[in-house]
Amino acid sequence: MKLTNNQIEYVENYIISKDIKWYELQIELTDHMITSMEEFWKKDPELTFHQVKYYAEDKFGRNGFKVIEEERTQILRKEFKRAQLKMVAEYFKFTKIILCILLAFLAFKASFYFDEPVKFVENLFLLLAILFIPALYSFFTNRKIKGKRFLELNISHGTFTGIFGLMYWVMYLLNSCKESVQLHPLLILAFCCLWVVGILFLVTGIHLQKKTIENVKRQYQLT
Repeated sequence: MKLTNNQIEYVENYIISKDIKWYELQIELTDHMITSMEEFWKKDPELTFHQVKYYAEDKFGRNGFKVIEEERTQILRKEFKRAQLKMVAEYFKFTKIILCILLAFLAFKASFYFDEPVKFVENLFLLLAILFIPALYSFFTNRKIKGKRFLELNISHGTFTGIFGLMYWVMYLLNSCKESVQLHPLLILAFCCLWVVGILFLVTGIHLQKKTIENVKRQYQLT
């Protein structure tokens, strides 16, 4: 027995009521529920709609919807990190790594024009924060697409918090070893290398974020 349109809509709303806010999971779980309900109904046509709904939901187990959401979140997070690390690794191949080394070296040389090396490093990471603005803008403008929220988009946006974490620890280290930084210029070089790594993660993150947005719009026909 097939579910009617009204019954399908009821199942959709029921899934949403379970605090499943991500559109792709709403669709997936609704499809699974409908398929399972129709299988129970086929076995026993005498069952009521709410009975087959109960049996279908019972197959997911207690808090099954949230468990699936958490599992999917972990999978997507790992996939995104793997893709980003792969892109970053591309910059450490011969041709691109030369540019990275050159950028770190130029930043290091520029530090000699500053009387306060610590202030120079702070300005470097302030620049990184400014470069982060386009990604932040994309986060707010694409947090929802056509009023729908997507887990995949949330994962791609959330990875940028790592850059803020990097900046926090850099500021913490600077404040902890100001005198050492003043006395040992090579420490400035280490901070310049961290700055370049931060830029690489920012650039690759923006690229993957844009790619994710395009894929979601195409897959769910939201262009």
